[in-house]
Amino acid sequence: MDFSHLHVSFFTDAVENKRKSAEEGRPIYDQIDMIKIQVAGDPKSVLVNPAHSQSSVRDAVTNQRLTYAQLHKAPFEAFKAGTVFEGSGTPLCELSFLNAAKVKELQALNVYSAEALAALDGANLQRLGMGARELKDKAQAWLECAAGSADVTRLVGENAELKDQMAALQKQLDAIANGMDVSPENSIADDLASDTPSPFDDWKDEDIINWIVANGGNKPHHFSSHATIVSRADALNSALAKHDRAA
Repeated sequence: MDFSHLHVSFFTDAVENKRKSAEEGRPIYDQIDMIKIQVAGDPKSVLVNPAHSQSSVRDAVTNQRLTYAQLHKAPFEAFKAGTVFEGSGTPLCELSFLNAAKVKELQALNVYSAEALAALDGANLQRLGMGARELKDKAQAWLECAAGSADVTRLVGENAELKDQMAALQKQLDAIANGMDVSPENSIADDLASDTPSPFDDWKDEDIINWIVANGGNKPHHFSSHATIVSRADALNSALAKHDRAA
């Protein structure tokens, strides 16, 4: 569910317990977790409710109404842990076309992310004043550009991984051409395809790369995926083990 148009925050408040107050004959207050929901672009649209009261959204499986704490699980967990919930959106400070003053103005209107700014429309957009449409268009263009960059990075990584696989196969072809033993127990391809858990699986990529270089291997491309780096390390580790057995 998309909540990019909402600014959600949790806090603790002292709320009078009417039943206990009536029983004791004096005001009795309980500390209650509360939720505050603000609509982007509309500073007057604010909902404040107990965090564990039921929202209007129902669970898709049980059809039971979800509490606000369940519906906005990530920010609620951050609140209980005493940390700041950064949200899944892009902070306004990342948008180079916004200065600090404009960021403050937008936040005053409950707009805290690039996604929220890009999604504004109608009266909520008009509240931004002159140049509102231009800001919205710039935010949309920025998000589209960022998405395109992510696709390029993914494709570069996939291409690097393909090159690594081709290099491994080329080594095997070179071995065949030189009359070397390429039986299954010596096959690089089999090493890479092994289902046996790798000892490098839990290593950080940087540590694996350093190990490969320290043991005479070629440094993997910086766009290589974790799986590719692990495979390269496994192949080198297997080659080193075979060399030790042959010595």
